[in-house]
Amino acid sequence: MNYNKYQAGVGLMEVLVALLLLAIGVLGYVALQLRAIDASSEALTKSQGILILRGLAENIRANGAGQANYATAVRGYTSITATPTAPTPSCFNPSTLCTPAQMANYDAYNAAKSAFEIGMKITMAECPGVSSAPVKRQCLYAAWDNTTITATSSAADVSQCMSSNGIYVNTARCLMMEAY
Repeated sequence: MNYNKYQAGVGLMEVLVALLLLAIGVLGYVALQLRAIDASSEALTKSQGILILRGLAENIRANGAGQANYATAVRGYTSITATPTAPTPSCFNPSTLCTPAQMANYDAYNAAKSAFEIGMKITMAECPGVSSAPVKRQCLYAAWDNTTITATSSAADVSQCMSSNGIYVNTARCLMMEAY
């Protein structure tokens, strides 16, 4: 065998370069997987929020006589910091006859409790961007992570979620659904 002293160790350098390229590829794949996990988690959170808001919207439609009570009832649960206490009477019991207003409060409690259990806050306010409509439409909101929504009995602040003309704020973690 006739070795050239200038080529000694070249094979080792080729292996090191190949390993470096492989490591960069693996790191890229890991970053892609982490992003996919984040996207899946966000999709799950949105799906859960949609289910809660859709259920509440259907309850509002089913309780036509109590529709006017829902906004105040839902806003009453917006700022909770612990699992809310069930209202009395419990409208879940078939033997209990609830008024439409009591049913609105019970529906709001169930939605707020479900939202709180997965780290969300919910509220209800006039839909943005429809101030000229003859009938003010009501929208349900769900927010999570760093997006904050607040409410009093008469109004809700969803400015971290969307602008007054109905455009979502960039990086906001929230949903909006028209209720009626």
